[in-house]
Amino acid sequence: MWFEYIWIALTAIAVISNNSVSHAQSQNTSESQITNLRNDEVQKVQKLHDISNTKHITQIINNGNKINTETLFGDIIANSMNNFLPFSNVNANCTRDGQQYMNGLNNQTLWAVKMYASSSKYPGPISSGNVNELGYFDQCMRVSSKRLGIYGAYAIANVRFHLSGDNKPPEPLSQLDIIKADWERSKGDASASVPENLLWALCFPDSCTNEDIRISVDRALTPAFQARNISVNVAVPPLMYTSKSTTLKYTNTVLVIYGIFIVGIGLMVAGTFYELFADHSKPEKSTFVGKCLRSYSMITNMRNLLEDPKTKDFAVTNGLKTMGIISVIIGHRVALNLGVPSFDPEHSEHIFTDFWWSFLKSPVAVEIFFIVSGFFTYVLIEERLRSGKSLKFMFLIIYRIIRIFPTYITVIVIFAFVLPFMGDGPLWKLIVYPEAEFCRKNWWTNLLFINNYVHSNEMCMVHAWYLACDMHFFIIGIFLTYIIWRWNKAGVCIYGVLFALSIYIPAKSIYDNKQWGVMPYFHGNIKNLRTTEHFQKIYIKSHHRITTYLVGLAAAFIYLQIKQSKIKFSVKNRTIGFMICLLLHIICYIVTGYLYLPGLTYNPWNHIIYFTFQRIIYSLTISYLLVVSSLSNFGFISSFIECKLFTVISRLSYVLYLTHFIVQLQSIGEIRQPKFGNFWTLYWEINADLMTALSYSILFNLIVEAPCRKIFKELMSIFLKAEKPSDSTDS
Repeated sequence: MWFEYIWIALTAIAVISNNSVSHAQSQNTSESQITNLRNDEVQKVQKLHDISNTKHITQIINNGNKINTETLFGDIIANSMNNFLPFSNVNANCTRDGQQYMNGLNNQTLWAVKMYASSSKYPGPISSGNVNELGYFDQCMRVSSKRLGIYGAYAIANVRFHLSGDNKPPEPLSQLDIIKADWERSKGDASASVPENLLWALCFPDSCTNEDIRISVDRALTPAFQARNISVNVAVPPLMYTSKSTTLKYTNTVLVIYGIFIVGIGLMVAGTFYELFADHSKPEKSTFVGKCLRSYSMITNMRNLLEDPKTKDFAVTNGLKTMGIISVIIGHRVALNLGVPSFDPEHSEHIFTDFWWSFLKSPVAVEIFFIVSGFFTYVLIEERLRSGKSLKFMFLIIYRIIRIFPTYITVIVIFAFVLPFMGDGPLWKLIVYPEAEFCRKNWWTNLLFINNYVHSNEMCMVHAWYLACDMHFFIIGIFLTYIIWRWNKAGVCIYGVLFALSIYIPAKSIYDNKQWGVMPYFHGNIKNLRTTEHFQKIYIKSHHRITTYLVGLAAAFIYLQIKQSKIKFSVKNRTIGFMICLLLHIICYIVTGYLYLPGLTYNPWNHIIYFTFQRIIYSLTISYLLVVSSLSNFGFISSFIECKLFTVISRLSYVLYLTHFIVQLQSIGEIRQPKFGNFWTLYWEINADLMTALSYSILFNLIVEAPCRKIFKELMSIFLKAEKPSDSTDS
């Protein structure tokens, strides 16, 4: 309830400060075709769809009249495509059915009229150098003439325009060139420009292949534009072609996966009934099977999810992790919206170029999880060592991996095999199928936690870089904590060297490679995020992100020292410290907007200073809250942070992080028409993401995460005869 009040309040503030911002899938290939997708093909599609044509061709058509530019260009396309007739020199069936379609259209036959109506007719508003006309996908897929054996097929022709004298392929654009081109387009006059890239939807008989359609479109458009000295390049990739004959079929693998989920739900029901009706008066006599079955009980698992923490010492982490995961979900939604067809891309451009919208594009919130992870790693290990228990390096690492794996593997399997069946749409294959292919191909890098270094340009689940970094940091944290505890001065010196290197290495990389200090979220980058320079060289690399984890370790060291000395913080000191932290926290978000200001000359030192000090200052504010709230409290603020909602979301944060991308990919993959964006549509989308991802996470927790964790503990107690890990490891 409190969270909803805060979200509504933030909404009102954002509105006031922003007055200027006013049927299963008819998938297109079989599963075997997805598996056989080639890397070069996926990259070719993305390049054809993404690379901006830097040549300005308005002068060829405009003849000095701005008002007529868009209209004239639209007329050329509409007139050329109005009598579009699919044909093929090698596919007699396509030519025959194309003629049948034209005859049916002339006779006003219903199926032919529907096929005609499902295709694009006239290009809409031209903005940012792109036109996206997606036609009527669902109607096209329902078109059929059983008498003639003709069924509807849908394809999107990707048409690029350039001067006829410039037939050379475009040079690869650097990151700064892409950003500059985006800025120039955002400042341009849409009424005085023509598209550089056109997506044009077509509905036609399914006997025609994507290559047949490419040739047909090229034949229709080329003559009209050649007369105006403009060349046309047409592509109809397989990922933009849909027909019922190539619908993705359910295979044995997918059916087995569905069966496993059904079994999981069945076990949850059985475990719940076992919890209700079995005799639990003598729990020590329960069999291993009975304990495993009870671990699936929805009653017990929901009670565990909703119960209050056993200790209030670290209750602040619930609020911090809740803030972190909500910020991550919001940031991913804002970024993904930038890459989908839109009627008004100026709205997205405004978010990323307006200084005061910085809180929506700052990536710093994910650092919360590294800080908290470092803090608890140090606390757990040092307390274990002080109590005289052996450290058991491998035990801790294996225990952590096994805790992570059940949910992690489940989500990877969904991405690889189930996600393609979870929706449909004109762009579904283009957006979703590469995600499935990357997971089928590179799942093993995720399970070895090397996905941010090995085949990272084809990473399974683009957001899974975090898990690799966190595992690397955990291993380093174990050894570093032991060294500091065993050899205090030497350990502190080693820590200092590591901290200095964690600052120097990314700073040098930013300077040498002319990188940004923040992810450059622009149209030219977001559509193929995995291959952008910043993502590959800076954003996902463990040796560039460890600084905040090290700050978390230091915070834990200070916390334990203060706790032993029994120092108390006065109310005045806590209040002043909290206000300073809050101010610095807000500044860390707002300062991001400076780097996105249009026309700002690139200076590597701006980005080095930002990348270094923003994360350190942000980490210090989080660490202060962790240390002080764990030793004292902040009054009503602590009471608010400890509310039940934050406790539940915090416990689900790991599952939320993994599953929210499924929700967002479904959402953007099923787009039927270009979107209209404003603050309220973004607000509704964010709330839908949160609620849907939360429902997914609760289900995953009940049938995967909670039962597997309990069963694993039972196995550890039986086979390893080791003490059960303390509840603090679940923090």
